[in-house]
Amino acid sequence: MLEIISQLIEIQRLDNLIADAEAKLAGQPEYVQKAQTELDKAQAAFDEFNAKYEKDLAAKTQVEKAYEEGKTLLEKAQKKLPDVKNNKEYEAVLKEMDTLKKNVYESELRLIELTEAVDKYKAENQSVIDKLEKMKEELEFTKNQKDEENAELINRLAEDKAARAEAIKVIKKPMLSKYERIRDARHNLAVVRVDNETCTGCCIKIPPQLYVEVKKEKELLQCPSCQRFLYAVDEEEKTNAED
Repeated sequence: MLEIISQLIEIQRLDNLIADAEAKLAGQPEYVQKAQTELDKAQAAFDEFNAKYEKDLAAKTQVEKAYEEGKTLLEKAQKKLPDVKNNKEYEAVLKEMDTLKKNVYESELRLIELTEAVDKYKAENQSVIDKLEKMKEELEFTKNQKDEENAELINRLAEDKAARAEAIKVIKKPMLSKYERIRDARHNLAVVRVDNETCTGCCIKIPPQLYVEVKKEKELLQCPSCQRFLYAVDEEEKTNAED
């Protein structure tokens, strides 16, 4: 194989490895996303649970205060009865007492309802917190696991970049610039093989005579459609690869 073709194939191989590693490092794997999503849902549920508790607790405090005030007013109204001097005053006091009794009764019912809600929260709160903490630990473990995978990937990426830096030293600048232009324009792929007279980069058939010239490997040739550099794999090598 022509030396420049071999050199470009090796550079392309390294560029593929580098691009793949950088894509993996940039993206968050599905299992981490899933763990984060589950944690976010649990955190949202806890926040809603906690907000309701705070609301019920505040309401309970207000109702307790109203309940105690109502009882005090009722007691005062009851104490007025012995001092009533006529029927009109007596009816007024009884009416006031009826209103206060109703308010006290309603406050008592509401207080029971809120007390049950607050007690239920207290009973469930710890289990909700424990579940949330467990999910946080699981996410942290998952992220640490990913960091360990990344450490190995980062090392390989550094090695591939170093190898690429060495590989391009033997390529003349005009040729390297041409390779880079094609690679940038063609989704990181500037060197491709020809298979059955077809460019595997753009999947378009090349002229038969060009295919013959590519197979001769006497010069560096390009696909007339996508401009990628072409190389051919001999039939024996292709057969071995398929086996």
